[in-house]
Amino acid sequence: MMLLLSVMCLLLSDVTSNHLNVTVNETLQGHETFSGLFGFTELSGVRPFSPEQELESRIIGGQEAWAHSWPWQVSLCFASMPACGGAVIGPMWVVSAAHCFKRYNKASFWTVLAGKHDLDNPHEPGQQLVGVAMIINHHGYNTRTKERDMALLKLQQPLVFNQFVRPINIWLTPLPPFKKCTITGWGSTRENGARVNRLQEVNVTILPLDVCNHYYRGRMRPSMFCAGREEGGADACQGDSGGPLSCFTGSRYELAGLVSWGIGCGRARRPGVYARLQLQIQWMSDIMSDPGIMYTDEITAEEDRCGKQQQRSSCQTPPGLAALSVSQDGDVSVGNLAESCPFFWPWQVSLQSNGRHYCSGALIHRRWVLTAQHCGARAKEDVVVLGAHDLRFSSSQTVPVDEVFNLPQDGSFPPKSDLSLLRLSVPARFSSDVSPVCVPDEDEELDDSWSCVTTGWGTPRATADVDPERLHHVTLTLVNQTSCREKWGGGLITDSHICTHPAGSASCMGDSGAPLLCRKRGAYFLFGVVTWGSRRCDADKPAIFSRVSDYHSWITELTEDI
Repeated sequence: MMLLLSVMCLLLSDVTSNHLNVTVNETLQGHETFSGLFGFTELSGVRPFSPEQELESRIIGGQEAWAHSWPWQVSLCFASMPACGGAVIGPMWVVSAAHCFKRYNKASFWTVLAGKHDLDNPHEPGQQLVGVAMIINHHGYNTRTKERDMALLKLQQPLVFNQFVRPINIWLTPLPPFKKCTITGWGSTRENGARVNRLQEVNVTILPLDVCNHYYRGRMRPSMFCAGREEGGADACQGDSGGPLSCFTGSRYELAGLVSWGIGCGRARRPGVYARLQLQIQWMSDIMSDPGIMYTDEITAEEDRCGKQQQRSSCQTPPGLAALSVSQDGDVSVGNLAESCPFFWPWQVSLQSNGRHYCSGALIHRRWVLTAQHCGARAKEDVVVLGAHDLRFSSSQTVPVDEVFNLPQDGSFPPKSDLSLLRLSVPARFSSDVSPVCVPDEDEELDDSWSCVTTGWGTPRATADVDPERLHHVTLTLVNQTSCREKWGGGLITDSHICTHPAGSASCMGDSGAPLLCRKRGAYFLFGVVTWGSRRCDADKPAIFSRVSDYHSWITELTEDI
């Protein structure tokens, strides 16, 4: 069966795949040598056959590579068809682009062809065909903006390293603008053209971030960089996606980027855009060293995406719509507030001090939780409890807070910004009960097309019928800014706030730091963190949440750079 797969994959190599053109990222912070984690410093990035020759300016604008001169290059085959490129970074691991698995992410559909040069030769000496055991997309991959466009593939069995198959280290030092690097792949040699069967190579120039942003009208993100030429003519194309951009250090090659996206192929002032790997070292290390990562054919990229809930047969009813009622005695109560199904909100965390819950937060990354700054979380003292429902029962994941990062305050009261990022001392272990919520982009607009929910523990008098130790939830309607300002008066409400039905305030729901979760396109996004509201659950005063999307760049810089 494996031989048959190999022959099919090789013979069908002229089938083109969807391409998102590639380029290279901006400069990075230096880290300790990544190869030290895996122990392949002698082999990594060394080309066994690399005759001195000038490359023409043509994959677009390139030429056929010397056979087996890029031994970390692999071809990823989907259902026997070559679809994307990738790079070997360990005997059990290949790195590629997340967008390659956007539609088809079941590991059993994919195989890795290593040690290849001619895809048309099913009996090429040195080739190795290995099945994929697991596909793990970066949890922060954004299908719209193409941020963090990378995926790790765990193999069913280790590759054998020799002159045909070798790993490559990750480039860790700042990547200098105008440095020449090389892209390789079996993709098209012209826009909308057919694939080629023999590996191609071309030199491209790393371009400054401001130049890339000018060409792409501000679409560049910190997790990207671009490379090419102003006049065009040197680029990756269809079928090269996920392939390596390799840069020479003076003694060996190191992997700086992965082919990600672009406009057309080889067009003037449209260089390729690449996923920047230097910023993702910690994520790669966490995944590759996690003993909980097991062989399975059923774990897919879909399960590792943000904002996804596990399907639970007993939890099909959505949270009810919040309502406030006032009794003849003046007591206010929240209607339709209910206990959630256990672990229905897998990103919800409990912040605890000395064993007692004091605030909620939301997991946005294996190592990061977002909460309200007014909660006053303390590093080295407080803990984050993940996968909790009933706080009377211990959780399998209780992680100390390693460091607290507060959004700068302007001294106003109530505060215009009220967010804290908590860095966990060890990464969270993702499971059906623990997974991250999505963080919206700066330009993500919140309107009535979104369905929004808040969740939390605790019980003030307004929710006396709910068990305070069990997670509860309710659907919130949004209140427009004009109405919100009228209700609160003065200049208290800014564009950095989101206003909701009054039931969302802590005085009604009972929990500080509670999230505002809004769903669209099948995933939940963390749009807000409750900041303030009425002191006594006033039915006429909207609840105020800090608008998370306004601080996307602050969140991204911290979670990617530290």
